[in-house]
Amino acid sequence: MSPYAVTAFAECARREDAPVLRALLEHPAGQVRAAAVGGLRLLDTTDLELLRPLLDDPSPAVAREAARSLSGSAARLPADWLMARIAPERPPHTRRAAYRVLFARGGIAGLRASVQVLTDPDPALRTIAAQRIQSMWSPYRPPDLPSGDPEVGALLDRCTHLFSDHVMRRMRSRLAVPSGPAPVDGS
Repeated sequence: MSPYAVTAFAECARREDAPVLRALLEHPAGQVRAAAVGGLRLLDTTDLELLRPLLDDPSPAVAREAARSLSGSAARLPADWLMARIAPERPPHTRRAAYRVLFARGGIAGLRASVQVLTDPDPALRTIAAQRIQSMWSPYRPPDLPSGDPEVGALLDRCTHLFSDHVMRRMRSRLAVPSGPAPVDGS
């Protein structure tokens, strides 16, 4: 069985053929499992409980495909469970996949995950998190964050290095969160 055969089958399949693809999620080859996940997404048959454990799959391709499939339903997954998967002791591909789903949730869960990933051992993941945090603050659309929330203020305190002082003041004003802690002088 090759991943190309699975992809070709999925392109011609109908929803009632989904059990064939579900059975391939147990295949020993990671590329075949990944193609099966992609095929299920193509058939629009996302089963959260079936795909959720695949974020922990040893194959990076499977975890990546699972994240793509789960991102559209990210709000229905437990944030704490996803946050546990971005912990530094997890494999890099698991952290990336879980972060993708967490960021897709948007709001404070996305900001919380992004700020945590800013200290990740993987430099590529840190860069992605920094870029996503910066992209949250478009002048053309307000961020999807609760106004006046102290946690938002604390999270902003942890990512001030990504913004100029002017931009940070505007963000805090827009979100009605007080300025960060005053700098400590030497006295």
